[in-house]
Amino acid sequence: MNFLFVDSCQNELFVLLYNNGKVSYRTSNGNKKHNSVLLPTIDELLNESGIKISEVQNIACVIGPGSFTGIRLGVTTCNGLAFATGCNRIAVNTFETVAYNNTNDILIALDCRHGNYYAGQYKCGMEVALFNTTEQEMLECGCKVIKWNGEREINKIVACVLDKINNKEFCQMLSPLYLKKSQAERETE
Repeated sequence: MNFLFVDSCQNELFVLLYNNGKVSYRTSNGNKKHNSVLLPTIDELLNESGIKISEVQNIACVIGPGSFTGIRLGVTTCNGLAFATGCNRIAVNTFETVAYNNTNDILIALDCRHGNYYAGQYKCGMEVALFNTTEQEMLECGCKVIKWNGEREINKIVACVLDKINNKEFCQMLSPLYLKKSQAERETE
């Protein structure tokens, strides 16, 4: 079994290939470069593993929250690759792999500037809610707050995606997960 995992929602592009128990991954800093490095990074990982894109059985993509452009880039690229190869699509939100196997009541927060945060609330590893919040609201939530800095735990990513594959949590089409309106939408209103 194999899968490709793509997260282009943060400043650091992250691409992971799991191929029959072997894990390889690449990162690339700079959110303005994701568009030019995503496909070459995928190609590099596949070539190193000796498999073709047509042999990828599953594509997991972080659908948000995060950078609006990064979300669209990852979702569109993964949908295109899945359409071309016929592989399964798996949607993963930004917080799922951080919360994976955590038995505590936690709130994972991602800074989205101007004193606002994207947040995912989890109880015993199960998602309760995804929402926007402020620093003050996080202090009042009554659970442990983890301000996620973008650091990834490879073992959690692999385990989370493998669970989704084993549970057949596939989707017909990957769709962006936005927790707030874009600046253009806000200015239009």
